[in-house]
Amino acid sequence: MNNYKNQKRRNTLIVCTVVGIVIFAVLLCFSQNALLGGTAQLSHEADFIEFLDVGQGDCAIIYSNGYCAVIDVGEPEAAPTLNKALRDYGIEEIDALIISHLHSDHVGALPEIAELYPIQNLFMPKILNKSIIAAKTGKETAVQNGAAFYEIDQGTNFKIGEFEITILSDYNESAEENHRSVFVMAEIDGTKILFTGDAEIKTENKLLDENINIDCDILKVGHHGSNTSSGECFLSEATPEYAVISVGEDNSYLHPHTETLNALKKYGAKTFRTDKNGDVTFDFTDNEVKLKTEK
Repeated sequence: MNNYKNQKRRNTLIVCTVVGIVIFAVLLCFSQNALLGGTAQLSHEADFIEFLDVGQGDCAIIYSNGYCAVIDVGEPEAAPTLNKALRDYGIEEIDALIISHLHSDHVGALPEIAELYPIQNLFMPKILNKSIIAAKTGKETAVQNGAAFYEIDQGTNFKIGEFEITILSDYNESAEENHRSVFVMAEIDGTKILFTGDAEIKTENKLLDENINIDCDILKVGHHGSNTSSGECFLSEATPEYAVISVGEDNSYLHPHTETLNALKKYGAKTFRTDKNGDVTFDFTDNEVKLKTEK
């Protein structure tokens, strides 16, 4: 009888130990997900582009097969938004970061992001004005933390997972920052996404004069929808199915301008705005484009 009782105690102990291990594992998994903002890490098979709502500024995440690129980072106060998005997706490093030009609403958050994340490759126009502190400090921090730095060079081409990224322009010597805006084309399975920074009509026409193919399916509209960008010659060549305007709610510039919205409609683009729709995400799965918005 005593042997039976001892055996029973041992069996009970084993069961309790196993149950304890299972509960601990579940709690550990829960706590890790909580640290990631409650969102499971991305599948390496995911392919998407997300235009973040960073107010009056630009910021987009490109993700594919475990690799991540970021195009522009918004004002300094946009850093928490970009940081949260990356952490929610379980992204721990940025493989390529492209700054379209050096105005604060595109480069302002770079110093903080360079502190928070390893950046493998940083692409940025030449710093012509030393008073642009965010660009200078962000570049120095990124390089100190191991980034390879590349001055914008037309024709630069690289892969982010299934995306092919090509820098279409190099206007480094222009005196005005908007005119130095970099055009970037991302392509996946034949779908093309064109990023334009704050390029104005003068710069758009310069690109057209070079006979560069800008036909695209998705257009990041230039200069937050200002009527100084998105000229009809440009839109007639781009012919996007979707247009995304990164713009702040009730901004003092009255962006986007009615002329731009009308022009996009004329050329058949379905337009989405971060001030109205929040984050705008395009998923690319099985040669299909699936659109979702935050609002």
